[in-house]
Amino acid sequence: MHPTTSAPVRHEPWYRYGVAILCLEMLIATAVSVYSLYMTFHGLGGFPGGRLSG
Repeated sequence: MHPTTSAPVRHEPWYRYGVAILCLEMLIATAVSVYSLYMTFHGLGGFPGGRLSG
């Protein structure tokens, strides 16, 4: 195996913001998934013309 170095790497100035935006997108995706599972397990939602449409 080749030896690996643990020297710090210099990133572009936008790198920190890119990582922050990716984390925000992951948080939003997780929240949408949890909300979708909540609605599914509680019998809410579904196709139009279902229980909630009146």
